[in-house]
Order: sequence, then C-alpha cells, then structure tokens
Amino acid sequence: MLKFGLRTALIGIALCATASIASADDRLICASVPPKPDAIGACSRVMASSHTSDHDRALAYSFRGDAERAKGDMTSAIADYTQALTLLPNLIPALHGRGIAYLNGGDNARAIADFGLAVQLVPQDAKALYERGLAKTKGGDASGGDADIAAAEKLDPNIANRP
Repeated sequence: MLKFGLRTALIGIALCATASIASADDRLICASVPPKPDAIGACSRVMASSHTSDHDRALAYSFRGDAERAKGDMTSAIADYTQALTLLPNLIPALHGRGIAYLNGGDNARAIADFGLAVQLVPQDAKALYERGLAKTKGGDASGGDADIAAAEKLDPNIANRP
C-alpha cells in the first residue's frame, strides 16, 4: 500500500511539474505574426511556466501585447508592453507596440516618448521615426511630424506601406 501511495504521489508531482512547462506549440502560437487566435492564451501559458527565462517572458509579454492590440484592447496591450519593458527595458518591439497602442488610444505624448526612445536606441529605426512623425502630427506638431516622416522615408522609401 505504501508503494502505491508513493508512486501515486510521484506521478502527481510529475504532472504538476509538467503543467507549468509551456509546450513548444504554445511558444510558436505566442510568437506568431500576425497573432493567431489563441496567441493570448499561449503567451499566458509561456509566461506562467517556471521554465521560462525572464528574456523569453519579456518576449511573451510583447507578443501578447501585439495580440491584444490586434483585438483592439489598448489598455491590456499597454500593460503587457510595460511588463515586457520592465524585464527588458530596451526591447524595441515592445516600444513600437506600446507606442502604437498609445497612439491608437489618443495619448500622443506617450507615443512620442516611446518612439523617441526607440530612435535613441536605434537611430536608423525607420518605423519608429515614421510612427513618431504620425504621433507628432496628431499632437499638433506638423513640422516636427513631417521632418520625422521625411527622415523615415529617406531610410525606407516604402515605410508608409509597411505593417
């Protein structure tokens, strides 16, 4: 009887341990571009896994933010991008995503700040320059916006057509 109880306990412990490991499928679904229908759930499982490094957890937060933004949930997206940036302060995709979410939510000043930091980190970041230009224009700084957009188009003539 003791052997059976010990064996059952060990199986239970093993099942609990594997439940905290995100599957390879979860990681692929989480990182899908564009986000797949279950990206939010998959990213949540990746983040909850005790086997996920802080680096990968930051990426999962950023990808989940992308999925939330795609669904129109800017508040959740901003929260996830912020978590990603807490773990990896220079994560450019999280800065881009949060900046776009701020822009979509009408917070031009915060969008400009995020895109500005991305440009500081990577001066040749055409996407950040372009999006900062849009945010400046929406915020009433047409000349500053035009300058950023022109600089972005000089780096990438097709930037206006990129997702």
